[in-house]
Parts: sequence; C-alpha cells; structure tokens
Amino acid sequence: MTGELEALAARTLCVGFDGAQADPRVLHSLTQLRPAGVILFARNIASIEDCAELVARVQAACEDELPLLVTLDQEGGRVARLRAGAAEVPSAMALGACDDEELCERVGLALAADVRRAGATVNFAPVLDVASDPRNTVIGTRSFGDDPERVARLGLALARGLERGGVVAVAKHFPGHGATEVDSHLALPVVAADAAQLRARDVAPFARAVAGGLRAIMTAHVAVPALDPDGRPATLSKRVLTGILREELAFDGVCVTDCMQMGAIDTTVGSEGGAVEALRAGADLVIVSHSLELAARIARAIAAAVRAGRLPLARLTEAVARVDALRRWTASVPAPPAADPGVGREAARRALTMARGTLPRWEPGARVLVLSSAEAALEYGAADAQRDNPPFAQALQALGVDAWEAPATAGAEVLEQAERVALVVSRVQHDPARLESARALLTRRPDALLVVAREPYDATLLAQARAAVCTFGEEPVSLRALAEALVAGEQPRGRMPVSIDAAG
Repeated sequence: MTGELEALAARTLCVGFDGAQADPRVLHSLTQLRPAGVILFARNIASIEDCAELVARVQAACEDELPLLVTLDQEGGRVARLRAGAAEVPSAMALGACDDEELCERVGLALAADVRRAGATVNFAPVLDVASDPRNTVIGTRSFGDDPERVARLGLALARGLERGGVVAVAKHFPGHGATEVDSHLALPVVAADAAQLRARDVAPFARAVAGGLRAIMTAHVAVPALDPDGRPATLSKRVLTGILREELAFDGVCVTDCMQMGAIDTTVGSEGGAVEALRAGADLVIVSHSLELAARIARAIAAAVRAGRLPLARLTEAVARVDALRRWTASVPAPPAADPGVGREAARRALTMARGTLPRWEPGARVLVLSSAEAALEYGAADAQRDNPPFAQALQALGVDAWEAPATAGAEVLEQAERVALVVSRVQHDPARLESARALLTRRPDALLVVAREPYDATLLAQARAAVCTFGEEPVSLRALAEALVAGEQPRGRMPVSIDAAG
C-alpha cells in the first residue's frame, strides 16, 4: 500500500490466498496489504493442526494492535472446510428435521471448538436462507427448511453455540438466497416476489437474528426488484443494506459481503467497482477469496473512489470502525467450554425421516444390493471442500451386512438376484436421464428402499418406491446413521423440514 487512504481501505478487506503452508511470497503480500482478515478454504487446510500453524504464521506477519479476523465456512453437511479430525456434523436441513434448539446449540459449540483449534475466529454460519424453491441447489440442504420461524429459531440456536465457543457467528445470505434456482457463484439470480412476501418469508429470520444480537450478517448477490427496482445485487444496494438492514432492522453490527469474485458481481459490475459500491451501500467487510493481487487493486480502487468523492470518507471510516470492533472482540474471548464431539452423529441419526412407508430391518449377514444414482460433486464455491465419501454399501458392510454395489443402470438379471435392494439418489429432479433410469428401476423393484441423500423432493418424483427415507446429506455421518438405523431396526423420528409436494 502506498498511502493512508489505501491502508484504511485495506482494513475493510478479508482476503484469500493459495497454499496450506506459509509461502514467503504470500506472507510478503499480506504484510504489504495489511487486510482486516483472511478467509480459509480447503486449499489452505492439510489438517487442523497444520492450519493452526499456518494461521499463527499469518497473524505474526500481519502483527498489529488488532488480530486478523480469520474466517471460514464451517456450516456442517456439504459445506465444511475442516474435515479430517473435525466433528462430523450433518446439514442444516438435517437439523431442521430434528427441530431441537438445544441440539442445534450443542452442534454450534462443537463447530466452534474445531474452528478455534484451527486458529480461526469467525464462522460464516448459520445459513438463514429459507428453502422456498425446490429447484434451488446452491442453498438446498444448507437451509434449516421452508418455515421462516423454524429457520430463525434453529439458526439462532446454532449461533448461540458458536458464540459460546468464542467464535463470531455470521448469518447469511441477506436478504435471502433460498427463492431462486440460479447460483450466484455463476450468475446474478433474481428473486421474484413482492415486498410483503419477502419481508414475511426471507427477511424475517434476519430480523430475528438482529434482535438476537448477532454481530455479523453476510449479504447475498441476488437482485430483488421488489426491494430495489433498479435491479442491483443486494450486496450493492443502498436500499437493501442501509434502508432495510441498517434503518428498518436497526442492525449495527458488521455487514459482510459474499465473495466479490463470484459471477454475480465479477461478470456484471466487476469486482473492483463492486467493492466500492458495496461499501457505499452499507457493507463493512469485503470478501476477496481468491486473489491477493485483486485485493490490492480493490484497496486502491476504494481509495481512488474516496479521493474522487464517489465514496464518502465518513462511510469508509465507519466501516473500518465496525470491523475493528469485531477484531477487538476476537482478541478477548475466553477459552471455550467443552464440546461434545459426538453431537453430529446424534443429530444425523435423529434427522432420518421417512417420506413414505417404514424402514426395513437388515440383519447382519443380509445380502443387500446398493445402487447409486447420485449427482456428481460440484467443483466450485461452497462445494470445494468436499472429499470422496465412503459409499452407503461400505457403511453397511462395517455393520456386518453383506452389501455390494452396482450402478443404477444395472440390468434386470442383477436386480432379480438381489434379495434386498437400496437405491441411493440425489437431485435426480435436475437430471431427466437419471430420473427416468431411477423410475424404471423402481418399477421393476418397488420393494427397493429409496434413499434420498440430498434435498427430499426426489421422494415425490419417485413414487414407485414403497419406502423412501431422507438423510438430508450424502456425507459419511448421514450414511452411517442410516446404516445403523437399518441394522438396529430403528424407525426414523425426523419430521420433514420442507414441503415435498412442491416438487411434483
């Protein structure tokens, strides 16, 4: 940085970098930039212990009167940057099926324990988006469900657990990303609803979060014409961030942008101009996830906007003051209370929900054919921390069931040889070929157990199956929970957190 304004601008930035080790070039760039914080992704995490060492090196390089905000996405389910050695926690939708605030708070505390062990101080969770569009895949099981009241209750409970554990909870994505099928990592979604519906459905959980004292809220890169007729992304909209979040909801905490390199911003107004507009709209902390060079250019663009009178200096200093206050809080948090590392396994078991029929019992030694018609893992944004998951058959084998696998396109002769069949599906509603293949298979074997491993809407589209169970996630913790219930002969107790009729 070359001047005071550039240095001030950098104190509104939270930046990402490559590598799981403290590369001298990265440390030099961070020292030159002096951002407010850093954001960690799977690319930075070889193990929790190694991550803590990396963070310590980065903090030392950027040593200041205030610590860096060290941030990550540790939601549970498919969005979890910390994997090996971390508590296994199912998705928010699985927690929605449990509908237990005390359980959610314990899950939040377990998440916080791992976040703190990794050296981080800020968790971009809970997700307060309401799952109102069955076609939505970017949120999906990351939501607690389609009832705003439940989303608010359970989200705030998880946030309480995080903050009890000494971690800043960041509610996201304001004013709501659950009512669109377009993924803002790729393009700009438009939420088409009138203002009254938006306030009652999408904004309501965030209003509860503000009333509950949450310290930070993350914006959504979505256009909401009913709230901003000019069609600006909410992240860049003064009507949304100042008019609604600040003035209407009276939020005085830190407003964090989603990443400015996402397609909804980068391919429209551009990352540099978008950062300036976000600050002008009322944001305080600007996320630049993937490029330190771009982050430096953004700091210069912010400074230039102040000099040109396009961004008031008072607005920039207000943002810095809020971010500094949050950094100061992270410097003084006490040691967290002990967390229960097994709470995620408990939650996954309690989340199991029958969409139809009853769960069979598969005794040890039973021969079970497991067929899979699952969606390939996405390779961008929120999914980039995924690992290869052990198949459901492996989870059954560990419990003594004689399970073996075959593709969902297996021929009739394979099906006829199997005494018992399980068909594991995820998001077949988005793939007509996989949907038709699953329907054909279930027509031949309606006695097969349908395992819906992501959003539960597939259960409605595959009515041929007499029994359908929902796990709300295809992570190991959820598949093992189902395997254990099958062998124990335990009927699921979860309640459907969304209306699955909407998918029909």
